[in-house]
Amino acid sequence: ERNPFPAVCGRVCYHPCEDACQEYHSHPGGPVAINALKRFVSEHASPPPKLKSKHSTGKRVAVVGSGPAGLTASYYLATLGHGVTIFEANPELGGMMRYGIPEYRLPKALLEKEINSIIGDSGIQVKANTKIGELDHLFEEGYDAILLALGAHTDKSLMIEGENTPGVLGGLDFLKGVNSGERVNISGRLVVVGGGNVAIDSARTALRLGAKEVTMIYRRSRDEMPAHHNEINEALYEGVKTIFLAGPEKIEGKSGSLTLSCIR
Repeated sequence: ERNPFPAVCGRVCYHPCEDACQEYHSHPGGPVAINALKRFVSEHASPPPKLKSKHSTGKRVAVVGSGPAGLTASYYLATLGHGVTIFEANPELGGMMRYGIPEYRLPKALLEKEINSIIGDSGIQVKANTKIGELDHLFEEGYDAILLALGAHTDKSLMIEGENTPGVLGGLDFLKGVNSGERVNISGRLVVVGGGNVAIDSARTALRLGAKEVTMIYRRSRDEMPAHHNEINEALYEGVKTIFLAGPEKIEGKSGSLTLSCIR
């Protein structure tokens, strides 16, 4: 009832609540492994019951975006008896769960199953491939409220010379292309700039696509990498190389023969 994405959370959440749990320091076995337990139950229990809504309130809500925020809000709103319409710019629902998280971390079949359990027979309407530019017309169409759940799909800029050179890709654009089924040609040596989870996902995905060598460059130390330590360890285990305390300054050359200059 409280979490419409138990299987997704069980796979991709880093469960900081367990580290902060009072049992963490007082119990020899550590805190209750609630994340692993949720994943186990979600994968082995019977399918969840269909969403049951209360009597219609007569109110209509437009939800712009179908990521975890938009879908969770739609789930609760429909349960309360409101009419919900989801507007999604992409062809399929899921937001960053579908387009940002690699298949090896979150199988699309599992995501599809949880989205279907939310939409199901709930009466929630879905309008995919629909980008909302102005909000006034939604109110004119009779919606009583609008929820903007647009997500964070924009890559950060390095703001260095040459970053718009062909052959230089943004991490989120790269992952979205792969997750959308586009043919992304990866070969030879690849450099990933950054130390967050998107950088780790990009590096590990590139290896799976056939990159000969993947090197991550991060301007701080390994201890300061914002990516989760388990993901970092997995990347190193799979053969991703690392260069720390190096800040990118300039990109030169052309696609297939690029040079990245850094400062220590």
